[in-house]
Amino acid sequence: MRRTSFIDPQLLAKLPPVALKALRDVEGALTGLHQSPHHGQSIEFTEHKEYSPGDEIRHVDWKLYAKSDRYYVKQFEDETNLRTYILLDASASMNYPQHPADLEKRPTKYQYAASLSLALAYLLLRQRDSAGLLTFNEKLQTYLPPKSQPSYLLPIAQAVEQQAPAGDTALPQTLRRLAEIARRRSLIILISDLFTDTETLESLLKQLSHRGHDVVMFHVLDPDELDFPFRDQTLFEDLEDAQSRLQIDAQAIRPYYLQELQQYLEKVEKIAKRSGITYRQVRTDTPMLQVITNFILRRARARKRS
Repeated sequence: MRRTSFIDPQLLAKLPPVALKALRDVEGALTGLHQSPHHGQSIEFTEHKEYSPGDEIRHVDWKLYAKSDRYYVKQFEDETNLRTYILLDASASMNYPQHPADLEKRPTKYQYAASLSLALAYLLLRQRDSAGLLTFNEKLQTYLPPKSQPSYLLPIAQAVEQQAPAGDTALPQTLRRLAEIARRRSLIILISDLFTDTETLESLLKQLSHRGHDVVMFHVLDPDELDFPFRDQTLFEDLEDAQSRLQIDAQAIRPYYLQELQQYLEKVEKIAKRSGITYRQVRTDTPMLQVITNFILRRARARKRS
């Protein structure tokens, strides 16, 4: 696989050998790790696939192992692969920070979100599941339909790398378009800083959840947005509207900003809870391996409890 700037081979090599599973029943066209919602239609054996981490040990064909010295898993018609749509925010606000000194310490929100997208896509393709990509700003920019070939990571990576953050955030339009595309129950992973109308967002998330989709929302934020470390007279510029600038006494405004921020974050978490989706807040100075490992292991535990 040819490397792109957003693919970190060392990170991929360290990802835990735990399957990324849906918390709900899903639908798909291929066989894999996940239960179909169409129970009882058929439990006939259809074919084999090579064993991968996360497969059921009880489905290993030991007779075939004795002949080939390799592990193969029996597949059944009532099992189905996980179809995943990864939605990546490519609006201008994701291009923070821009100062070279800051970029030496941490990536931009888009760089972090892009790397997270590719790591999750890699995990899905590694376990023979399907991954697709949608990038968006004020409109849908890129759509790559879900596929399960491991080599599909390269075109996904190329699409992510070729997409430059620009324009406004029009998340509701993208979610409406996704609702038209995702006819079958799927895993939907949204990676964004969520600078959007929260009321409309809640309505659309509820619609996706009610249709049986398993929705995950990664809220990507820069430490500056969360901690507001500014102290002096500071000029703030809206990245999505270059004409919107404001110079303020950062020290004086800081407590009011942090109060508003806390209320906003609590509102987003409540929206996620009411919508029945998974919400994860992510700081761009948090090691990527930590974010992904915690996410996968929590889902694995939640799946066992369900």
